[in-house]
Amino acid sequence: MVSELNNIKVRFAPSPTGELHLGGARTALFNWLFAKKNNGSFFLRIEDTDKERSKQVYTDQILDSLKWLGLNWDEPLIYQSGRSDRYKHYLNKLLDEGKAYRCFCSKNDLEDNKKDSYSLYPGTCRNLTSDEIKSKLNQGISFTIRIKLEEGVTVFDDLVYGSISTNNKELDDFIIARSDGSPTYNFTVVVDDFEMEISHVIRGDDHLSNTPKQIIIYNNLELNLPTFAHLPMILGPDKKRLSKRHGAPGVQNFTDKGYFPESLLNYLALLGWNPKNEKEVLTSEELIENFSFEQVQKKGAVWDEKKLHWLSGQHIQNKSSQVLLEKIGMLEPDWGMNTEPSTLISIIESLQPRAKSLQEFIFKSKSFFYPPKSYNEDEKSKAWPNSEVTKIASQSIQILDAIDIWSSDRIEKKIKAFASDNSYGVGKVIMPLRLAVFGSLDGPSLFDIFFILGKKEAINRIQRAIAFMPK
Repeated sequence: MVSELNNIKVRFAPSPTGELHLGGARTALFNWLFAKKNNGSFFLRIEDTDKERSKQVYTDQILDSLKWLGLNWDEPLIYQSGRSDRYKHYLNKLLDEGKAYRCFCSKNDLEDNKKDSYSLYPGTCRNLTSDEIKSKLNQGISFTIRIKLEEGVTVFDDLVYGSISTNNKELDDFIIARSDGSPTYNFTVVVDDFEMEISHVIRGDDHLSNTPKQIIIYNNLELNLPTFAHLPMILGPDKKRLSKRHGAPGVQNFTDKGYFPESLLNYLALLGWNPKNEKEVLTSEELIENFSFEQVQKKGAVWDEKKLHWLSGQHIQNKSSQVLLEKIGMLEPDWGMNTEPSTLISIIESLQPRAKSLQEFIFKSKSFFYPPKSYNEDEKSKAWPNSEVTKIASQSIQILDAIDIWSSDRIEKKIKAFASDNSYGVGKVIMPLRLAVFGSLDGPSLFDIFFILGKKEAINRIQRAIAFMPK
């Protein structure tokens, strides 16, 4: 078994039967981190032997998502569909050496075995003579190929779970090639990993049951074993395996919503791995520097969207407003059209402490570009409870109109002085004005809103809002 941390070669092997999901992205990330930490190679293998379900559109989406995440792979890119000759070579090797055999049992035969209380395949065709085999082949009877399993215990050391042993009595002479000649997953993965010289197989712990079978194939082919590492499953809030019903779809969804790839990578890394320094907001370079399987936990990691949003917000706060402007423009080319770039920068800076994605910037900035046409009834009852707010709004217009230097600080000073002079609580002034000019009680500083809108627009919005206030 490979154990030295030199000449590290790992792979991510998705099936193009759907888009790249979060569990697959986390697996790819851990492979990539381990390779980068140890100056190794990270390869990509597309397992596209399922001709009916494999689609080029999914292959393209997987590749695009990995590129977006920054998980760039080393060449060559491998497609299983082009490797049938290599699988046949190894199947024939096992047959020639008597380490595998043809099984001519029909589906009905196998069902009858189950009815006779055989939980495992009883080895019906295991010891057929060469003449019996020739006779069945001449009759055109279809067959599968089964591994010839020896008694004993299959043991391996997992980098996460430690020593794992399986009594071979719990396994049967499992199938390694189907009746149509196509090899099974457990067989192809062994051949591919060996020929790609993969040193470490890093994958989800849903593959733990496959590993003993694959080791048996390695041993029957007399091939060196890689080191195995099985990652904990990502779970939904109900502690069941994460799926779309939990509101956590594929990676493409996060691209479309305007998340930064480093935000998603940061969060995925923390699903099942705890850095020694307990720091949570980490760049890709810091993830590489700190990564180790010693900190990968066995327990399933629960998806927490609030944690993702928090981390995303932290990464956004570390971005320059100019970078955010460019990224928003790429996501929504018409955003802020006909608005001065300096004003757009001011809008971004006002929203930056609160926004968790580029889409949130776009959504929350609409009130800067379009005056409110209506107001939420619940917010109206909170901000405009009685006719006194009409008086406050009218007086505020006079205060704002008299301001000579239009700046956030100057506006704040004047509004707070107005509230104090009239024995109003500051909130009693700010809340109704915020709803009047922004159409929402949620948003950036009211004084920043006033400054960005400009004096004329701010006053116009308050005047329009008075018509909706209690009389």
